Amino acid sequence: MIIWFILFFIILFISLVLAYLSMKDYQEIPKLEKEYSTYLIRKPDFLTTQTLSNILDLNRGKLIALERLFKGKSNALVIFGPKILKERFSDLLGLLELEDYTGERNLFTAWEVIKKEEIKNSIFAKFPAILENEKFYWQVLISGDSGQIRAAYSGRNELIPELETFAQPGLTKIPRPMSSSQIFNLYKQRVFTPANAQKISVTEALLLIGLPRI
Repeated sequence: MIIWFILFFIILFISLVLAYLSMKDYQEIPKLEKEYSTYLIRKPDFLTTQTLSNILDLNRGKLIALERLFKGKSNALVIFGPKILKERFSDLLGLLELEDYTGERNLFTAWEVIKKEEIKNSIFAKFPAILENEKFYWQVLISGDSGQIRAAYSGRNELIPELETFAQPGLTKIPRPMSSSQIFNLYKQRVFTPANAQKISVTEALLLIGLPRI
């Protein structure tokens, strides 16, 4: 009988260790409805290195996502983060709370991106033109001084290779054994995976969303 108890606890211990190892690369997913929200930045010129540093300091320990959204010739900048953003930065950045835009049913191709070298200029200088019915989403997740980059596109398949390489040589697509739907689901949930984290400075974060170095 004692042997069976010992075996039971050994199996239980091994199961807990395996569960921990399977989840250790994933931080807690933000509680979207209660703590976080998405805001349109209507005054992007005021999102400077100092302002972004203040946002990160205020929300230390919380995820922030800066997202550049393209639809045809139009584009917008949004920020996803704790709801205290609206209280503290609404006037400065002209924040407008939005319904989350990622719930749409369009078919998206999604991928992750890695920084190969220091980013010194806005990455969207050579961004290809997309049609009015096409959409491109670009996400820079920030946790502390680390970041993660994802992209998602709904449109012509023949444009995908150009979109995957428009920011080279500074950035490149990460080859991963995950489907587009899996990566887009991570995009929608703003899941930060430390295994793919990379150092991204505040200045680089701004350049990565198409803002000037200010």
